Amino acid sequence: MLINSIKRLSVFSTIFAFATILNGVVFAAPVPNPTTTPVLKPQTSATSHKAIKLTNQQRLQIQMARQQRDKDIEALLNPSQDTKFKAALQSRQRIRIVLKSLDLNQNQQKQVQSILQTYNLQVKKILASQVSQTTSKSVEITSPTSQPITK
Repeated sequence: MLINSIKRLSVFSTIFAFATILNGVVFAAPVPNPTTTPVLKPQTSATSHKAIKLTNQQRLQIQMARQQRDKDIEALLNPSQDTKFKAALQSRQRIRIVLKSLDLNQNQQKQVQSILQTYNLQVKKILASQVSQTTSKSVEITSPTSQPITK
């Protein structure tokens, strides 16, 4: 009888030890290692997205540049490509995705690339004029006062 109780005590203590150990293993969460965990940093560069307030004139200039870009590209395309291009633009797909789907030949690709570069430069000029307008308004130089400052 003493042997049976020792066996039972041994079995129960073994089960208790395993349950305690396994409970700690199961519920243990990995500790994040700062050297291996990627950290997301906010963008602080000049290319970070900011709300741009354009004037109606600037919106019109960008719209006209976009229309000219589309006309120049359409002039390069064959009829089937032109149909796909117009349909994709009507559905407001991105221009780069549309152009990839058109199976352009090497000559067309070079010409389209040139058109896109010209368009991008035009938009940058329009946006640069907007930035220069806002900075010229926000920086104001005043002449010093003629009265001395007293403490």
